[in-house]
Order: sequence, then structure tokens, then C-alpha cells
Amino acid sequence: MDNKKTARDNRRYKYGSLSIVFTVVFIALIIVLNLVFSSLSISGDLTVDLTEEDFTSIGEESLRLLRDLGEDLDITIYFMAARDAFDSDAYNHNGVNLYALVRDTAENYAREFTGGEGKGRVQVVYKELNTDPAFEEKILEEAATQLTRASVIVQGKYHYRVLGLQAFFEVTENNEYYSYNGEYRLTTAMLQSSISEPQLVSFTVGHGEQISASLLQLYVGAGFSADTVNLSESDIDPRTTIIVCSDPQTDFSYAEIDKLNKYMNTYKSFTVMVDSATPTLPNLQSFLNDGWGINYRPQYRVSDDVHSLDGDRYNINAKYPQVASDSTSSMASYQIFKTVADMGGIITTSLPQCVELSVRPGITQDNFTIENVLTSYETASSATASGEQGTSGEMPIALLSTRSAYGENNVRRFAYVMLIGSTEFASDSNLAASQRGNRRIALAAARVFGSQLLAPDIDSKPFGSTALDIETGTANTLTWLICTIVPGIVLILGIVMFFRRRHL
Repeated sequence: MDNKKTARDNRRYKYGSLSIVFTVVFIALIIVLNLVFSSLSISGDLTVDLTEEDFTSIGEESLRLLRDLGEDLDITIYFMAARDAFDSDAYNHNGVNLYALVRDTAENYAREFTGGEGKGRVQVVYKELNTDPAFEEKILEEAATQLTRASVIVQGKYHYRVLGLQAFFEVTENNEYYSYNGEYRLTTAMLQSSISEPQLVSFTVGHGEQISASLLQLYVGAGFSADTVNLSESDIDPRTTIIVCSDPQTDFSYAEIDKLNKYMNTYKSFTVMVDSATPTLPNLQSFLNDGWGINYRPQYRVSDDVHSLDGDRYNINAKYPQVASDSTSSMASYQIFKTVADMGGIITTSLPQCVELSVRPGITQDNFTIENVLTSYETASSATASGEQGTSGEMPIALLSTRSAYGENNVRRFAYVMLIGSTEFASDSNLAASQRGNRRIALAAARVFGSQLLAPDIDSKPFGSTALDIETGTANTLTWLICTIVPGIVLILGIVMFFRRRHL
């Protein structure tokens, strides 16, 4: 009898102890796997290699744009090293030779555009550095750039574009290569080099504005010349197609507003970026509200505890308007946000310290059309620092007002005013972040507002997986799920098994 009891106790102890051990091991395994995969994602070791053909192929968008140039496409791409120098193992990254990708992409353009059938011509020439002093001196004089072995020169019918090989790649903050942008860089450089007079983007000064270096570089990379304009001292350059006013701290004078009105009557574009700290600016706000039907509510800062980024309730993650019909898809606002919206929520768009925007009621739609470019989510609300409550729910945080008319030869012309509720939308960090849509939206706006298409809609090609931005609400949910709920369920099941096995 005692032997049976002892055997039963031993069995209870054996199975009960094993269930506890399995439970503890399982929970530990979850924690270890989480740490391992987090580490791998940060280090960039989780990669999915593409074939070389995927990287160096030329898409239909590039082919169409370059074919449209006809005989104006007369391009020579110069590399400042021998062809086989790009096969060096020193340029290898995760099994892909980085600089050879640039060479092979350029040669694919040359194969496509041979000068026949009115398609224009692209040729690739390899020059050893310091073997043609006259050529190098000419580039230095005309492009103000000292050539190196890593230089790529795109010479077109009217201009040069000098690019470093590094410019064809996007890197993380830790200088890890994550994406190849060769097709976009080469197509853009060829378009820019084949057009006689570049467009001009002017940044207003004289009102305490802050000019983002990354935004300026974005416009230059998209084919614009960039300059500043002080409207109190000078007129607007007639070549200007886009004026940007970022973070004004003092108001515009009546004379400056008059210059802006005359400029907009020539069917150009004006982008204004404000935030929750932007003061009341009566003249500028009157220009926006009375002339274009859009405005901002000074000091009403937008917050969202669920749809925000970096754990900051004031760093709003933008929502993209729903496209309800084919007619909606032709609207200018859709052309701006569609490249991000098409990513299906994978890429976020950050608007820190955002101010609530408004649309003037009773607008006559015959004069202009107002569209939401970005809105907050339904979980957002706005309030002043003193606690005065504003709007709760979905509200506009980037607006576009469009006016159109038919000009010569019955060609429709457009004038655009875009109001963005965050000056940090175009900050250096947000425009550089690969997982955010700020850069895509800024480039798309440049394409819509420009009179010539110089910044094609071409995505870069990633070498592997990229870390994603997670909203505050989603992060909290995942934290509870991974750290509490799943281990809790396993622990409960282990305890149940322990007590059940005690009765075996």
C-alpha cells in the first residue's frame, strides 16, 4: 500500500515538475527569440537578397519619361574608373556588389536608348582619373565639383549633373546600406540635364523662417534651382514655380501679400508650414483664409494617445484620406499622398507639434477646390497650453487649395496653396527617415507643383527588411500581448496541468 502511494507521489512530482519546467522554458524561449530577432532587425542581418536583374532593371516610368524627350535625350554617363574596377570585393555588401550595380544600371540605359527610332541616345564612357585634365577642368569649372574615382557625371544636351557613387544608395543612421536608388538618380539626372532652363523654388526670408537643409536638398535633387526671397526688398523671380514659407514668426506686410497675390495669379504654387507655436499672423492668415479658404488655429496643438510615434502623443501619425472613386484619384491631393497610402500602412508620416487646421465655411466651389492631403485619426484632439479645448476626432493637418483656369491653346493651368500644420514635417530627421512617408509626400508635391516633371515616381530597391515605425497604441498593445498576455496564458496552462497531474 505504501509502495503504491510512493509511486503515485513520485509520478505526481515527476509530471508536475516537468510541466513547470516546460512552462518556464517556453516563456524563456519567447523572451530569447524576441531579443534575438530584435537584435537582428537592428543590425540589418535579416536580409532578403534580390537578383542583380531586379536591382538594375529600368521601369516603365523611366522609359516613358525619357522617350518623351525624343532627340533632346543625348546623354553621356562618365565613370572615372576603368569598367572592371567596379567589380572589386571592397564594394561587396551582403553578396551584392554595390558599385557594379550603378555601372550595370547605366549600361542598361545605353542598351535601351541607342539613338534609333527617335528615342534619343545614352552612352557610357569609362575614364581613368587624371588621364584627361581638360575634361576634368571643364567639369570643375562648370559644375564646381572636384572629381574623384567615385564620381559619376551625367552630361546632357544642356547641363551636367555630377553624382558621387554614394548618392545612389540610402543608408541607416548606423551607416548600414539598406536600399539602392540608382534608377531614380540616373533618370532624374538625365531629365534635368536635358532641359534648358531649370525651375526655381524660392524660400521666403525676413520673418524668422527656418529653412530645412534636407528640404532644400530634396528640391535640388528633384531638378529645381533653389534660392531665397525677401519680399520686402525684392520682387519674385519670374522663373519661380514654388515658394516655400516655413515657420514664420512675424507677419507679412500688405506690400508682401500683394506680391504673393500677383505671383499666384500667374498659376504657380505656395507652400506654408506652421505649427502649434506659430503666432497669430493676421495678414498671412487673411491671405490663406480669404483668398484660398484654408487657415490654422494658433496655439491649438493636436495630440493623440493612440496614433502617435516615438512614444510622443504630440508626434502625430497622419491618416491618408480614402479614395472613393476614379474621379477622386485624379485630384491633386491624391497625387501627393498616394505613394504613401499605397504602402498599406507600412510607412508612417510624422507631424510633430502639429497645429489644427481649418476650412472656411461657405466657400464658393467655383473659385477653388479644397482637399485634405493628411488628417489626424479619430482618436486625436486639440487644445491650447492653457487647457482650452479645440476639436476632437479626425481633423485636417495638411490642406491643399487649388484654383484652375484655361489659358492659351485651351490648356488648363493650376495654382496651388498647400498648408501643412507641422514645421517639423520637413525636418532633417523626418525627411531622412526611410520608414516615414515625409520625403515621399514632399517629392510628390514637387512633382505636382512643378511645371516640368523632373522628379519621377520611382521607388528605391531595398537590400533587405527595414525596421518599421509602430504607433504608440499599437506598441502598447504588442507590449501587453508579448510580455503579459501570452506568457500569462502559458503560465495558467502550466499551473492547471500541474494540479491535474497531481491527481494522476
